[in-house]
Amino acid sequence: MNAIYAQGDILLEKVNDLVPAGVTIAPGADGALVLAEGEMTGHRHVIFDRVTMFRDDSLARDMPSELYVGHVVVEDDEALLRHEEHAAIALPRGTYRVRRQRELEAKDVRIVAD
Repeated sequence: MNAIYAQGDILLEKVNDLVPAGVTIAPGADGALVLAEGEMTGHRHVIFDRVTMFRDDSLARDMPSELYVGHVVVEDDEALLRHEEHAAIALPRGTYRVRRQRELEAKDVRIVAD
């Protein structure tokens, strides 16, 4: 099983190494590669270390497109995923598929009758 890392509403799954393809996402002016930004707080899930991020929808056909953020390739021994409200996560060298997590709420719960 591949390693999985979660930070708030972001989930990273270690996958086989890939050559970046599709759309490459560049870091911002402050050097931060933003994986996601909070809709309510504006807090960001960011990496400042040496990584490459790209988005190739053909690599995420098994999930709804609105949940797929992209892929991140950690080029050094590790990179830190940071967020203001969560502990930093050290990501070892490798390739990760990044997705947003979703909450499921039961609306009509009832006991199954047999």
